[in-house]
Amino acid sequence: MKPADTCNAFVPGEMITVNPNMEGKLSSLTFAVKELFDVRGFVTGAGNPLWKNTHPVAQTTAPSVEMLLNEGATLIGKTISDEMAFSLDGENAQYGTPLNSKCPNRIPGGSSSGSASAVAGGLVDFALGTDTAGSVRIPASYCGIYGFRPTHGAISLQGIHPMAHSFDTVGWFARTPDVLAKVGGVLLGIEIPEFKIDKFVIARDLPCTKEPGTEDTGIASKYNAFVRTLSSLPVEIIETELGKPDFSTWIEVLRNIQWWELNQAHGKWIFQNIDSFGEEIRGRLEKISSVSRDDMEAKRLVRKWLISQIENIISPGTIIVFPTAPGIAPLKGRPIDEARASRVNTMRHTCIATVAGLPQVSIPLIEKDGCPIGISLLGARGQDGQLLAAAQIFGKS
Repeated sequence: MKPADTCNAFVPGEMITVNPNMEGKLSSLTFAVKELFDVRGFVTGAGNPLWKNTHPVAQTTAPSVEMLLNEGATLIGKTISDEMAFSLDGENAQYGTPLNSKCPNRIPGGSSSGSASAVAGGLVDFALGTDTAGSVRIPASYCGIYGFRPTHGAISLQGIHPMAHSFDTVGWFARTPDVLAKVGGVLLGIEIPEFKIDKFVIARDLPCTKEPGTEDTGIASKYNAFVRTLSSLPVEIIETELGKPDFSTWIEVLRNIQWWELNQAHGKWIFQNIDSFGEEIRGRLEKISSVSRDDMEAKRLVRKWLISQIENIISPGTIIVFPTAPGIAPLKGRPIDEARASRVNTMRHTCIATVAGLPQVSIPLIEKDGCPIGISLLGARGQDGQLLAAAQIFGKS
């Protein structure tokens, strides 16, 4: 039975309960899925009521969801997503803002806001989201829970509403590192390995900031204290600037390809129904058609070069360390201009894994004034198991 939604995490007016197909590794655990996942017999609403009212019910359930049901987990609801998954804030103009239970006057982060809220609020044991440009990692950081973005392509996207296929991934949230790892083992089809790392790389060009260009010394001191604890491990520790040549290049590559692919996937419907979207999302959707095929193809070439650059820094046995977000969750109800300006600063922390298709885990290790901020570990392609093992090590320390 679906729990009382004290967090405004679930899609309003929709009761979903799907019992497990059999006993398994996740027996007794409950979960929810973002409103981008197909569940047989229900419409995949993409965070927008008009989309939901104009599309048919799903005839099958997404394979990623079936995998969890086949291992004994019980599905108890669909969670609110930002409209078309096109935000990092989590403030849905149609359904309201899911609760950030750690900091109720602050945003939960998006676009997987409802899934993060349901986990942080104790309504489910874990939840699925999607992460294209940070939509699992940022809510995890803001809500003080674990969040995982896998290697791009490691988990099937069949039966999931696409946003930008070059970057889309299935991600998940949990309150404990053990549940995070259990879910990861099922979805990735792996046994979690023993933690074994040769090198930590500290990304010194991703500080904790009050605002762009201004370090938040209160958070930075706690983050630096965590970094110092790494010196007790028998591994090499170096520092680097991760965003070479500069983060604006990474962000422009992400944005241009993302906008092009979103327009190709859903542009016709979006522009026919543009007035159905909330003001902030509508203003951004109106721009997606500005990217030409030539623009997109040029950025794809730059992307290949950027990937080669990051692969010179990271390899199996190496983990890059940095704050998941530039700071704690912003206050709810910010002016649109302020939200848009801060998004660029936030994307500095998310663009590397997105553009390069790398796995990243956010671990809730520090806070300021009771509000959390995650510390991220970024791994080489295919090193998902090592990151899940690392989360178990550091989450218990």
